[in-house]
Amino acid sequence: MNSEQLGDSSPGASRRDILKALAAAGVGALVPASGLIAQNGGANPRRVDMHHHYQLPGTGRGEGAGWTPEKALEVMDQHGVETTILSRPGGEAYDGTEKGSTFARRINEYGAKMVSEHPKRFGFFAVIPFPDTKASLAEIEYSFDTLKADGFSLMSSIGDKWPGDPAFDEVWAEMNRRKLVGFMHPLVPPCCTNLIPGGAGSVERDFDTTRAVTNLLYSGTLSKYPDIRYIINHSGATVPVLAGRIKDRVPGFSTYGGKKLSNHDGKTDKIPNGVFYELTKLYYECAHAAYPAAMAALLAFAPTSQLLFGTDWPAEPMESTLDELPKSKLSPQVMRALNRGNAERLFPRLKS
Repeated sequence: MNSEQLGDSSPGASRRDILKALAAAGVGALVPASGLIAQNGGANPRRVDMHHHYQLPGTGRGEGAGWTPEKALEVMDQHGVETTILSRPGGEAYDGTEKGSTFARRINEYGAKMVSEHPKRFGFFAVIPFPDTKASLAEIEYSFDTLKADGFSLMSSIGDKWPGDPAFDEVWAEMNRRKLVGFMHPLVPPCCTNLIPGGAGSVERDFDTTRAVTNLLYSGTLSKYPDIRYIINHSGATVPVLAGRIKDRVPGFSTYGGKKLSNHDGKTDKIPNGVFYELTKLYYECAHAAYPAAMAALLAFAPTSQLLFGTDWPAEPMESTLDELPKSKLSPQVMRALNRGNAERLFPRLKS
């Protein structure tokens, strides 16, 4: 069957039009039950995927291995994903050299090209070469003023530092001035690659996410630059479960030495509004962490206004998230907020 038989089956065409074309062609039976119209009360949820990796053409390794725009659009249509905000884990850009800055520029220009070709289907998070302050500021200016990026991507650790390190203050100040959205992706840091031989990747990524969030909190970065909106990966990793302990361990509120704590809120000079205020302002996407226990912890901690959808595709199959979400029996209102509603508030251009 060719494109003329299907009518306009380009990525910009609506899934309703495609389904009508398929029905007219007599091939409706070929559409899988979990296909173009996803299981959500019979309606297309029009999901916005915050955790979706892409790669430059001709490269085939890392989180985005095997990615092409054609494959991405096909899988998105099969699972009710209307728009994906593309991201690229920025390890290659974090070497502090011109090579890293050049990689950031190449991947950002390619992301912008994907958006220009499929404006309703893709957005992108810009890669910033963080160790080089001058290059980072230049890339921020180019990515947002010229390429019109939707936000920036951030690894949970940057070499031997975490994001709250004073070395990055000048970059955070500029991002705060611009009121940018940042997506955090986990990384196994150099310190911890062999702590669990053969298994570091299975847990250290989540622990490093938690380290990064705690570092941003304890350093005062979250409070000092309040207009940056962060999206935290994988339902917050261990942040929702450990938030109370993180609060009780804020420097100056130690329980050691027989000192008993009352119900304090962890306010310090660096955290003037308190720990929970800062942590519940963060956004949390559910990629590969939509299991009932993880969602229960997240929902008990963060307001539903902070929930976002994600898949971690192609590093993970989309089913690893979508097959688990129904088990938490979230209300239709919460599902609408998670699938799309909250993303529309965070990215007004997605409103429709």
